[in-house]
Amino acid sequence: MEISVPKDMKERWTNIPYILKKIEMHLENTLFLGDAIPWYLPNIGPNAFTAFLSGDLVFMDETTSWVKPFVEDLSEYNPVLGENNYWWMFMNCLLDAVCEVAEGNFLVGIPDIHYGGDSLEAAAGVRTLIRHIFLKPEEVKRTIGKLTTIAISVFESYYKVISRVQKGSITWIPAYSRGRFLALQDDFSGFVSPKLFREFFLEEQERFLRHIDNSIFHLDGPMALKNLDILLELESLDGIQWVPGAGAKPMLQWIDVCTRVLEAGKCLQIGCAPEEVGFLLSKLRHEGLFISTHCNTEREARKLLRIVERHHK
Repeated sequence: MEISVPKDMKERWTNIPYILKKIEMHLENTLFLGDAIPWYLPNIGPNAFTAFLSGDLVFMDETTSWVKPFVEDLSEYNPVLGENNYWWMFMNCLLDAVCEVAEGNFLVGIPDIHYGGDSLEAAAGVRTLIRHIFLKPEEVKRTIGKLTTIAISVFESYYKVISRVQKGSITWIPAYSRGRFLALQDDFSGFVSPKLFREFFLEEQERFLRHIDNSIFHLDGPMALKNLDILLELESLDGIQWVPGAGAKPMLQWIDVCTRVLEAGKCLQIGCAPEEVGFLLSKLRHEGLFISTHCNTEREARKLLRIVERHHK
């Protein structure tokens, strides 16, 4: 299958027929083995939620987009989800189109929602948000609370649409839930101490946990590890996705972190290179462990499955 690629970068993200053809090509050329599930995530980038609130999306390439900061003073920021917002309307059109071709063929993921602290960081910028945490803490808390309320309504809107064609849900973390499932996250929290994380950013996680059935928190990079113990205290949190981050050590050198999560009674989702799988299975308890990887050929993949089977005996 040949696909005519639009020259304009924004069109590559927003041309729905082009997106549907890419989905078809990906699924036709991918073999899903082990516990892998055919799925697709409707996506306009991690800052889509902030774009729904008046942010201006910028597309760098076919995998990277971001929002230009547009908030200087949080006391003047009153986020509202406008039903006529261009990006909100586009995401709903994209979701409808994907669901139409997905039924009976593949699962549709809940689109990425960078809510609360991450949305505020996208809207105001890192420096502005840090300054406001110390100078206007109550404004930060007020705004995060409002953003979380809006995010929950966005999640429900997504879930309602997707439920027309499938039971349960999946997110950009490829784990399936029979009910409401969301990848929780707060990448900005890596910039703050555990004390500030608990004061400013924990409540948004707890609110979402009360609303959904299953959850995995996306813990991104070594700076975020200082908040891991707080997350492990959350009884209703099902698991942690540990991502070492760009340029970090390979997964096989993070056995201590993986073990902390599993011994706390949480599930652990990790991604790694195929050659790391056997070592990780030999070092980590298997209950609650979810390893994601990909191979370049079917032969390589089936060889890896045999290695996995040996560790299960």
